[in-house]
Amino acid sequence: MILSAYQPVRVLHHFEAISQIPRGSGDEKRVSDFIAQWAQTLDLKVVQDAYYNLVIYKPATAGYEGAAPVILQGHLDMVCEKNSGTAHDFTREPLKLYVDGDYIRAKGTTLGADNGIAVAMCMALLEADNVAHPPLEVVFTTDEEAGMGGAMNLDGNLLAGRRMINMDSSKEGTFVVGSAAGATAEYAVPVQCEAAGAFSQVYKLVVKGLTGGHSGSDIHRERGNALRILGNVLNQLDLAAELRIVSASGGMKVNAIPREAEAVIAVDPAGADKLHTAFEKCVADMKMLFRVADPGLDITLAAVASASVPASDPTAKVMAGPCGKNLIASLILLPVGVQCMSRDIEGMVAASCNIGVLETVADAVKISCMPRGASNEHNHQTELKIGALAKLTGSDFYFAQRSPAWPFNPDSRLITAFADCYRRMYGKDAVITALHAGLEGGIFLDKLPGLDIISMGPDIHDLHTPDERLSVSSTARVWEFLCGVLGEMNA
Repeated sequence: MILSAYQPVRVLHHFEAISQIPRGSGDEKRVSDFIAQWAQTLDLKVVQDAYYNLVIYKPATAGYEGAAPVILQGHLDMVCEKNSGTAHDFTREPLKLYVDGDYIRAKGTTLGADNGIAVAMCMALLEADNVAHPPLEVVFTTDEEAGMGGAMNLDGNLLAGRRMINMDSSKEGTFVVGSAAGATAEYAVPVQCEAAGAFSQVYKLVVKGLTGGHSGSDIHRERGNALRILGNVLNQLDLAAELRIVSASGGMKVNAIPREAEAVIAVDPAGADKLHTAFEKCVADMKMLFRVADPGLDITLAAVASASVPASDPTAKVMAGPCGKNLIASLILLPVGVQCMSRDIEGMVAASCNIGVLETVADAVKISCMPRGASNEHNHQTELKIGALAKLTGSDFYFAQRSPAWPFNPDSRLITAFADCYRRMYGKDAVITALHAGLEGGIFLDKLPGLDIISMGPDIHDLHTPDERLSVSSTARVWEFLCGVLGEMNA
């Protein structure tokens, strides 16, 4: 075991164990079965539903039998992102963990500390015999990263508790007491193909080297979005030397800021010089724009040695001119990044949108978008922009899912209890804030009237990217705090 020499031993033991099991969104059965069978060996009551959500019940320790139950909640799935040069099959292979100073990382891939460390802490708590606590209802949901389908389909009647600790936050000493509404919009630009004709010189345009990040918690950093940059470059090239698009793709997950994108384009050889001149200027402009926020930006344009749409081949097809222009317009006009800031919490994003995945299929180019908002109305305003653009470009769009906001509760007793406990244990004040990322709190509020929720977690950096890393020392302190605060929840 790679992590056996580090504290907290049992927490990191469980984290390493579940890291051996593939658990991308939609592929949680194996990890759900593993944990269910493990919990049964502890003689704990376990409920596993048709969506592979788990609810595990642990009785109160001595002296806490009369206390109200506490719900602890995290999600089983992880975002599966890898570097372009990394060979890793997320459906079959375990994550390759290693320790780098104070951080746990995975070689070339996301780490899955979001939200595997919550699962690991809950497992350590379920097996512990030296931690005082009220009755526990531990909930592990599925599909959180792809649409929160697990939480939405969970039977609320399985839970008696009305105090809930969500473990899906990523900054030690910061307690989250609200989160954004979210949606997934599927936007499709219709494509009609035509003969390539004079557009016989083929190029591959590649955008790479970007940092990426979480489309909620990192959106305010103004990092480059590879799909938006691809659209901007295509637009400049098309203005200089009319082009035809053969295909376009990029991004991996709708809730991750895309780091890479590419397009195959065709031009009339007579316009090649103008194309290259425009490309060089555009690259210089983009690098200047992102010199601080994303200095690793790399954009290349290379001729395809064996042209895939030679003029001599009457069967060669490219996207018809208007289709390509509608695609370019969509990439540069769809809402991306921060849309407005909060008037209630200084420095907090109130509305944003990410375009996360671009895919060319038989008769369309599909763009997956994720609006987020501090309220449902914030989201609605962004959705109106997407709908208006779809109408102008003749594109289709629909919302595959929506998740409700978790609004701030000024009367929360958990806020006071956690803040007081943190001050006693560490001699300083915790940060109380809301989060622009989407947590499952709003869904649980709808299911459990009167629920009081707070979210916590250790330091995790660069979520949803292959640079994701978990602080070992922070994990130890957060585990210590979790045990401490549960010991004070005896009412």
